Amino acid sequence: MKKLVLLCVAVFCLALVGCNQEMKADSSPKVAVVDPAKVFQDSKPGKDGMAYLEKVSAEVQQKFKDLQKEAAESKGQDTASVNDLQAQVAKIQERVSAEQQMVVTKLNDLFQKVLEQYRKENGVALVIPAEQALSFDESADATAAIVAIMNKENVTFESPAMDDAKPADKTVKPEDKAADMKDDAMKQAQDKKDEVAPADKPATTPDAKDVKKQ
Repeated sequence: MKKLVLLCVAVFCLALVGCNQEMKADSSPKVAVVDPAKVFQDSKPGKDGMAYLEKVSAEVQQKFKDLQKEAAESKGQDTASVNDLQAQVAKIQERVSAEQQMVVTKLNDLFQKVLEQYRKENGVALVIPAEQALSFDESADATAAIVAIMNKENVTFESPAMDDAKPADKTVKPEDKAADMKDDAMKQAQDKKDEVAPADKPATTPDAKDVKKQ
């Protein structure tokens, strides 16, 4: 009798599990896949971001050419000129890095915003990259829908606020150095002027002594 009761309980549990699985299958969360690379390539904000970086790249390449020409012309000159060129190169590299980070950040922020909007509007519980899905139906691919939403957004790409303090320090140093050199020159001129007066007095004294001796 005890065995029969245990068997009935086991069958009931199996039936309950089966019903639960059917309910889960019917109410399974909706999943969507997206190809981020395609979104950035096809969407207007993505294209605008790439065009902006290409423009920055062209400007930077021209500046590098100008610096190379300047370096060739100033070959063998003082250390200050070399340091100034190195400072300009560092500033250009800093700008490129800041520009790239600015574009990537804006596009990623917009992408996340659009994904969240699509997920809520379409009752999607999970969005995963297409490359991580082993297999999926075309109906689960939300890439085109994400691109369409992205195209409605306006993104302005502007040069990021650079740390003017750092470049300013590099450009101010030569000016400070020039000012110091000017002060030193004026001081030396004053010192020479002061040396003239005491030099006249000893100059007459030895001459007078020599005259007496003669």
